[in-house]
Amino acid sequence: MNTVNLNQTPPSGISPKAMTGAFNNRVAEAYANADPRFLVKGYDRAGLSRGAGQWAVAGSDSAKALADGLANAYGQNLQNSSYNANAQLAGQQAQETQAQALGALQQQNAYANEMAGLQRQQMVMGLLGGLFKGFFD
Repeated sequence: MNTVNLNQTPPSGISPKAMTGAFNNRVAEAYANADPRFLVKGYDRAGLSRGAGQWAVAGSDSAKALADGLANAYGQNLQNSSYNANAQLAGQQAQETQAQALGALQQQNAYANEMAGLQRQQMVMGLLGGLFKGFFD
């Protein structure tokens, strides 16, 4: 006997609001980490003034940090979108499997009904055949 679980919970993905919030946070973090005023402090030496060279290196580090941070933000957003797409696909596959299982149950039910009808028809034909056999012998 086949059974079909009708109480399947659809897979949940990451909400669009959560995805947007996480993306915005990563972008803001990328801009914060790319601030050249913060990065130039790493090149300070005691007793020496900051020069154009230190600002140039900090500017280069800033550009690299911003590019890496934005790449990370977009990469994470892409991973979240991929996760949502896979979750939706899994839900649709489960729904299709459930529909096919229900279709198989309906087919089995229809087959059983047809077989029962044929069996009743054979019983009636046997009964009538037995009754009429006595008339023609």
